[in-house]
Amino acid sequence: MLQQSINSADVMTLDKMGSRYPSRLSFSRSMLRRLLFDNWKISKSKFDLDYDGYGTAVYEIAINKNTYSLVCFSQHLDSADRSDRVIAEKWDTAYALINGKLDENELNRLRNNVPLQESGRNSSKELVLSRANKSVRLFEYVVNCLSSGDQPDIKEINKVGYLLRTTAVYGSGKFGLSDFANTKEATDFNQPFRAEMLAVYIIREFSLELVEHVARKKNPNKAVKLDDKIRQHLGIGNSTGLGMAPFIIKHPKLINKWMSQYTESLKQVMNKILDQKKLSNYSQLLKKALQYLQEVTTFDEYQIKKNTKSVKDLEKFIEHVKKFTNKNNADLQWIDLINFANNNCNYDTQEIAKVQLLELYPEDSESLAEDMSDNEEMQINESQTLNELNKLIKNEYSWALKVNFADKNSDFLFWYISAAKLEPRLGERYNEDGSELEQNLGVAKMVKNFHSIIQKENLNLSVAEYLLQKPEYRGIIRRIQSLEKYPFAEVQDNILSKDTIPLNMLRFKLSFFGANRYDPKSDKWLRVSFFSGAPFLSNLSKQNVDSWGFATMNSYY
Repeated sequence: MLQQSINSADVMTLDKMGSRYPSRLSFSRSMLRRLLFDNWKISKSKFDLDYDGYGTAVYEIAINKNTYSLVCFSQHLDSADRSDRVIAEKWDTAYALINGKLDENELNRLRNNVPLQESGRNSSKELVLSRANKSVRLFEYVVNCLSSGDQPDIKEINKVGYLLRTTAVYGSGKFGLSDFANTKEATDFNQPFRAEMLAVYIIREFSLELVEHVARKKNPNKAVKLDDKIRQHLGIGNSTGLGMAPFIIKHPKLINKWMSQYTESLKQVMNKILDQKKLSNYSQLLKKALQYLQEVTTFDEYQIKKNTKSVKDLEKFIEHVKKFTNKNNADLQWIDLINFANNNCNYDTQEIAKVQLLELYPEDSESLAEDMSDNEEMQINESQTLNELNKLIKNEYSWALKVNFADKNSDFLFWYISAAKLEPRLGERYNEDGSELEQNLGVAKMVKNFHSIIQKENLNLSVAEYLLQKPEYRGIIRRIQSLEKYPFAEVQDNILSKDTIPLNMLRFKLSFFGANRYDPKSDKWLRVSFFSGAPFLSNLSKQNVDSWGFATMNSYY
């Protein structure tokens, strides 16, 4: 039954991780629920922009008795300086989310530092640091339409999906910012990436106010605001590369928590009896996802093939679901439908079937979405014998032991940190220099190497005795022992393989953030959107706070 159908091997291989979609547990979704239901108040305290939209804006967020501020700096950017790469040094806009209100002294400090991003001096008062560039073509198109008194064509909006595209959203202690331990205790943002998602949501608000401001300045007598139905389709873009991939390896307990909550939600839902009314709703949700796939624009051959296959398989699944409409399904559970998808559809379609099913039972996921952090400490059990450790490896890491690292293709890639930008990079071991600077991210290789070494040792030795002789194995021993009861902690693949597609790791993490409209630019970076289809502050309500997943051009009519 279900307990056998959701195990780590079913969800933690790279190809399956790279087929994930956002769900009700995604951080953008849970943040927006909290914003509405906990009555967060967001207002502009400053909007000082010139004719061209350059200047400063400040949004204040009131939560309980606390105030936070998102400061936005907009400046002229030469086309030659516009880049999605992390090595860029200038951007159209720059942002920081601050714990507290801003006086002029604080604002001046931030003005001198936030536009510099990594090169600036940040304090623990700053919770989030971000920057974004315009999608120049779409931004200018929307300005020209609005300034002429016309509305842009939603089809043109859909081709890009956003007016501004972030190239980084930093938090959790990076570059001197408040780390999560401090943020969790000192602020109202007690869940992972909640502060970051709030910042992104307000940046989206700013992008709309910016384009309307520029249009109004261009033609004050004729300019109009964006129609609500068109504006809602706009998200905030994001360019993401290898920088986020090592996070998955370095935070195994956190990853396990996210996946445990997700699988627990599924477990609760799939064991329920088929319900006719909910079955009808389910069909509509699947059709919405189908239309979303048909509308997504990408020029990447890999993603086009993937989406095309998903469309065919989703059509097949919808037809299967239709067979159970208006029938007595008292002896059927939702898992019976999901099993059909698992056996007959590609991984992407399987995921769509699951995340859309969760929409039918919000009560089973909402509380779990408010418990997405975990204690990430890892400790060594010194009294465990090598024999016991050996058995643990065989039980928990059988996938790693199967890899043949004598084959150069299995040991082809290496991860390292760029000296210039302190960002992760990926090298080819036999074609490039620098492997001596390799980061310890190849868990499969480390586990198998350690396992082969201890076969020659006295297995009756305790871990403490062994480490006195070979302290260099402290790290891998600590990891193996600490993750014994964390079934979803490890990527159950060899990420050093020549065949590794890093994009799969990026998409896995992005799905938990709530990103959609996946548009790969290579196997190492992609563009996505956040909050596409989500209501803006002006029309956010109980009716629409959770209805915007898989947004399509007709979602708002």
